[in-house]
Amino acid sequence: MEQVTTDDSLRNRLIQHHYPVFHQYFSKLLDLFFDPRTTPLAKDFVTDAASKIDAAPFTLLNRLQDNTEKASSVNQLDSTDIAAECMDHMVAGIDTTGDSLCFLMWELSQPGSIEFQKKLQKEVRETPDVSFDKLSYLDAVVQEGLRCYPAIPMSLPRVVPDGGKQVDGYFIPEGSIVSSQAYSVHRNNSAVFPNPDFFNPERWMSPIGEAERKRHMFAFSHGGRGCVGKQ
Repeated sequence: MEQVTTDDSLRNRLIQHHYPVFHQYFSKLLDLFFDPRTTPLAKDFVTDAASKIDAAPFTLLNRLQDNTEKASSVNQLDSTDIAAECMDHMVAGIDTTGDSLCFLMWELSQPGSIEFQKKLQKEVRETPDVSFDKLSYLDAVVQEGLRCYPAIPMSLPRVVPDGGKQVDGYFIPEGSIVSSQAYSVHRNNSAVFPNPDFFNPERWMSPIGEAERKRHMFAFSHGGRGCVGKQ
């Protein structure tokens, strides 16, 4: 809890990208010369919040506490573990959510988006008692915002497992570092996203091609190492 437990280092990312072979050694050396990013205010706030026993059912805190009660003694989390997990989510979600909303609001404010704005206002005003996750046009607007402006534009490096992999007719040797990033993936296939640079929530309202759109949506990455914020 004295420091952010997520990988805090842009410097490590840069070294990993440019010098992948030496990254495992350099990252340890850098830690000797740079202090970790501390978060004293967040620490106090999260520690106090994590001590509550009446957290709302939809919160991460409630889920962690509930799972801990059901887990065996070996897998149980203590209060510090729970606080650290909550803190990671808080720190990881502030800038990303803020950036995404900033770009989305900017797009909606443009003259070319006036019809999208009116449709969104109409849906929200006419269904005040419906939960947000049931508003289809709001979901389409958010999805399109994440497609056009993913919160994490950097690549997501992965190491090819033992034995290598055959991908789209190309063999990639084991140990190779490969990566892709959401900004390009969302613009790579115009058959899935026509006019990909154009902000258009309407594309998410059609049932035609829905499966392909979801498959190419990479804002939170995919698989077991995808962003837990997607949930």
